[in-house]
Amino acid sequence: MTGKRAGLFAAALLMTVILLCAACGRSEDGMLTVSYLKVGKADAIILENDGHAMVIDTGEEDDGEEVVSYLRNDGIEKVDALIITHFDKDHVGGADTLIDNIAVDDIYLPDYESDGKQYRGFAKALNRHGLEPEKLHENVSFSFGDCEVLIEPPHSYEIPEGDDEYDNNFSLITTVTHGENRFIFTGDAESDRIREWLSTASDPTCNVLKMPHHGRYDPELPALLEAASPQTAIMCSSEKNPADDETLRLLSDLGIDSLQTRDGDIMITSDGQTIDIDQNND
Repeated sequence: MTGKRAGLFAAALLMTVILLCAACGRSEDGMLTVSYLKVGKADAIILENDGHAMVIDTGEEDDGEEVVSYLRNDGIEKVDALIITHFDKDHVGGADTLIDNIAVDDIYLPDYESDGKQYRGFAKALNRHGLEPEKLHENVSFSFGDCEVLIEPPHSYEIPEGDDEYDNNFSLITTVTHGENRFIFTGDAESDRIREWLSTASDPTCNVLKMPHHGRYDPELPALLEAASPQTAIMCSSEKNPADDETLRLLSDLGIDSLQTRDGDIMITSDGQTIDIDQNND
């Protein structure tokens, strides 16, 4: 083979390797990656395992493009499951953009409605694509690649009299088990929802806990952390709205490592036995 042909062959081989790596995404065979995106005081979380993808919340309206870009950069053209924990704008805001641009197989929602602009946009997108979400009243479990997923809805969607902002307590709570490792995602659960979940959860323990409500302190956090006993706590926060100091002190006192998305995207990789944590500090 001449030097010129050898050079062309090497370049073509390199390009093939690059394309194959891009198609594989961030998750290698058998590995689970959980990416908590830096999108301000909002939740946008992407899980990938063996070519499968799942999204838990989509940030605010302008964050949908970032979620789509992140998935496409990993060669993901289909989302197996989209979970919207509740309908506040910083959780459902980018959902219409996601389903307008990437195919979504299954969608799981709490069973209530909102009059918010972002929720209305999401509902219209569902209609455009003929998508029928599953609105949960009972626990749902399913396989996701090598993982097992459990979604637990609240016992009731009744709003207490005089409480106009009760949506947070409708949050779906999701547990993802990958081998010996467990990840729990709590949406914006507040006191009532935390107490309810702790009273019924068969196994609340985990390695990594996505803290409720962006790290805002809640009187039920000590009980939650004692029951969950995580090694690491993640808070979806921003420079303007960081986690509460009282929450951070509690985590420190309990010896729990804490990270905030205000400092950059957080990517956690699990091989089913060990966990590796990386943060892209901006």
